Amino acid sequence: MKTAKIQKTKIYKRKGKEIDILIYYRMLLQRISRHLSPEEVSFLMGKPFDFISKFETFKTKRIFMYDLLVMHHFLEVNSIDSMVFVGAKLSLQKYEYELHLTQLTDRVIYELYKIDVEQDQKVMEFKLIDIRHDIDPYTNSTTEEVKKIRILLDEQIDAGYFNEEKEPYEIQKLCCTELKRYIQPKNLMLVLDELLQGSEAARIVRHQTERGFGYVLAAHAKSTEKK
Repeated sequence: MKTAKIQKTKIYKRKGKEIDILIYYRMLLQRISRHLSPEEVSFLMGKPFDFISKFETFKTKRIFMYDLLVMHHFLEVNSIDSMVFVGAKLSLQKYEYELHLTQLTDRVIYELYKIDVEQDQKVMEFKLIDIRHDIDPYTNSTTEEVKKIRILLDEQIDAGYFNEEKEPYEIQKLCCTELKRYIQPKNLMLVLDELLQGSEAARIVRHQTERGFGYVLAAHAKSTEKK
């Protein structure tokens, strides 16, 4: 039986309270359980594509409650308690933590340790395993799905769908409904990126709004700006 070869391990450090780590754990767990990459979750939230990745690697150490609620909605979590541990009695003391992120040939392993300075040891808080989202084992079905999304969005542009700004989650929901199947956000992102570079008549733009990033036909972009 072959073992997965380790490609690289990176270590990220932060100091935080127990509640910070529990929220972090739940966000990571919910994303992995939905088989979504950090970029896909960021996309659905209307955030910069590295938004979730920065949080998961401690480059961003805090997240606003509003963003938690948005992520809770897009990941279709049944209860917000599953994300933030409402009512849990937790220590207010801050601890040192280390995240060991290991990439294998087909998966990514997240191991979080609490550093016990007095005992000079590391205590594992959790270990989660994700797939490698940059590797596609279903190239044929992905190609077919991207083709269907491309045709659908071209039709929607002609029908005036993008004359008004559309949020990423709205567009994904439309694709799922019209194509009668769950559409991978990463495949929708590929088609939208193509449309950002499209011809003048069919080109869309991605711009910042008070809610996040949205997509609109370039010719109608100014009419959607906040008055």
